Amino acid sequence: MAVPFFSQAWCDQAMAACNASDAMYKGFKDPATFTNRMAFGVAGRDDLVTHLEWKEAKIVHWSPAEFPESDLWLIINGEIPTWQKSASGQVEGGKLLMAGKVKFAKGPMSAAIENAAAFNAFLLSWGQVDTNWDV
Repeated sequence: MAVPFFSQAWCDQAMAACNASDAMYKGFKDPATFTNRMAFGVAGRDDLVTHLEWKEAKIVHWSPAEFPESDLWLIINGEIPTWQKSASGQVEGGKLLMAGKVKFAKGPMSAAIENAAAFNAFLLSWGQVDTNWDV
């Protein structure tokens, strides 16, 4: 049964899929030091934001927005069709970023560049979740 995009049920399933991705883990420049909090959101939709906490390149927490913005290292936004394209494998996340479809609202762009393989595998893992995109 499809779960609403960025709902807690979606976050739980996406976390399991991402953490099981060997390609994502191996894609980090230095997995042992990738410990951060970040947000992913839907452009123009303040109600569709999700927060993640990483410890050594593994997601230890994923939920709808709950951390203060000051605790977030990265904030990344895109439109729902953009996230769908990346999750389905139609277009790599890095290409969407370079095309301006995925945007950094906060944080260093260098993080995406040096961890591009992890970013692509991370977004592709979203495709393993049966998602209701009509939110």
